[in-house]
Amino acid sequence: MRIPLVALVVALVSTVAAAPAQADALAPIVFVHGQQGSAQQWQSNAKRFSGNGYPDAALHAYEYDTSIPTNDHAVAGLEAFITRVLARTGATKVDVIAHSRGTTVMHAYLSVPERAAAVRKYVNVDGRSSATPPGGVPTLALWGSLQPNGSIGGATNVYLTTLGHTETTTSADGFAHMHRFLRGRPAFTTRVVPELPALVRIAGRTTYYPQNEGVEGVVQVWELDSRTGARVGAPRHTVRTGADGSFGPLPVNGREHYELVVLRDGQPPHHNYFEPFERSDRFLRLQVSRPGGITDHVDRCPTHSALTVIRNREWWSDQPDHDRLELNGVNVLEPAVSPRLRQVLAAFAFDDGCDLTSTPGVALPPFATLPFLTGVDAYLPARADGGGTIRVTQTARGGDGATRTIAVPNWPSDAHAVTVQFKDYLDGGTGGLGRTSP
Repeated sequence: MRIPLVALVVALVSTVAAAPAQADALAPIVFVHGQQGSAQQWQSNAKRFSGNGYPDAALHAYEYDTSIPTNDHAVAGLEAFITRVLARTGATKVDVIAHSRGTTVMHAYLSVPERAAAVRKYVNVDGRSSATPPGGVPTLALWGSLQPNGSIGGATNVYLTTLGHTETTTSADGFAHMHRFLRGRPAFTTRVVPELPALVRIAGRTTYYPQNEGVEGVVQVWELDSRTGARVGAPRHTVRTGADGSFGPLPVNGREHYELVVLRDGQPPHHNYFEPFERSDRFLRLQVSRPGGITDHVDRCPTHSALTVIRNREWWSDQPDHDRLELNGVNVLEPAVSPRLRQVLAAFAFDDGCDLTSTPGVALPPFATLPFLTGVDAYLPARADGGGTIRVTQTARGGDGATRTIAVPNWPSDAHAVTVQFKDYLDGGTGGLGRTSP
């Protein structure tokens, strides 16, 4: 059911008005991502917390290098991060939400009593099990489809096993349980409530994937013609990133489509395309790959475009209720490409072998063997000036059959990199709230 714009505006005014009165009672929240993750898995629920009265200063994301197989560096970095959050906010404790590998990091962090004393409540999402709440901290454990039999003794265990592994932490359903646990009452809304378009601000970092190390360079923000993906006028913003890759906050119009392009000396421009930013977002990540990284396996030539299409809600192509991802009208999510068990979040689409043909239905190596990734052979003719259009269209499972399209220029893959990011949420929740065990 769609909520009228008037109701959304009323909701926005109510939550903004309530924020100052609630702020003193809110513990800051620290989000800890999982394997190959980043603050991207926090974007949507940070907006939901914001829409329920949390000020920006209370919402934080800790990032670490998941290419390192051990967790000592992550635990040490988290200790320093939480110390900084407490000093900056004046709070005495934080709440922590951790996902997947991040739960292992948190269990190690909470094993030291002095560190556990800094955490008020803990949310453990589809990751580590244990016989007792880690560090004795009050714990909510959410279990998705990757860990359907997980359990933490003495915690509140909630089973959301119809959701994907990452979807468990990004979804409205997961948020509803998190908010109730942290605040002791239901959320005012589980929707991402739009802001007035003129109030929207975006901020984030340019980073290496999956190291989460900052990338120095220039970020340009272009407004686009939503029908073609072509740039409209001059750049709206041109900013140099900080040493940690940070940029913003930058004002944008919440109804328009934008391209954020990362420019680095000696490297091809990396174009990033999004759905409209309907609410301010401080956790944007513009991710690039180091030489020798995953994108080195993408065949590149002047005759075709190559796209990386991401969504922090798994693409499922082998279920009765499944996703479709169409490139210029051709669905590339065949059952073998993104089965539910693969938990695919990113699809690399390119002309395998640069032979000017497409072979549908086959997941390309090495992407098919790597967690959360897939690769498809899709010949998308390019123009040297990117003067043509590729229409990237999703039909999301669990929805009403409506499609969403992001139009992007057909940049040649030998001189440009392109990422397309869809939102990981629908207009409403994804269904039931799961079953709970005390």
